[in-house]
Amino acid sequence: MSIRAKIRHAALCALLAPAAAFPADKPVVNEKFADLEPAIQMLRQDVGRDRREIVKANMLLTNSEAARFWPLYDEYRAEMTKIGDRRVKLITDYAANRASMSEEEGARILNEALDIDKQKNDVRGDYIKKFQKQLSARTTARFFQIDQKLDAAVDASLAARIPLIY
Repeated sequence: MSIRAKIRHAALCALLAPAAAFPADKPVVNEKFADLEPAIQMLRQDVGRDRREIVKANMLLTNSEAARFWPLYDEYRAEMTKIGDRRVKLITDYAANRASMSEEEGARILNEALDIDKQKNDVRGDYIKKFQKQLSARTTARFFQIDQKLDAAVDASLAARIPLIY
């Protein structure tokens, strides 16, 4: 599968993007979608693997860099998975309430979306520092450029698929 096809696959599975290897403390989806959770978990594993392959193909790491990079990458993805779980829950909450959303629910969803974005940026900032302790600034920048491109593909797919509030 080409890199473009893998990115497209990741984007099509946008709601499933966090890897399943990291169990969630809370339900991943709104209770109205609980029957979909096993399928979501299976697809999340596939998408997580694809994301890792895309990163691997584009990082161009030496063996010594790879030995330092991959454990840190796994930690970073575990943190981003927790945030991804929150996002999936938020999106399924939105889907469950879109047609009859109250003002309070609209405000809650908006505030949760902002908090998720802030948490994602905070984690990214923390891990930039951690990566720079292990790798050059240039290699770190390359990774976060790849990571943001993958996230942008997911975000674009979500934007195209999530309808506006009634």
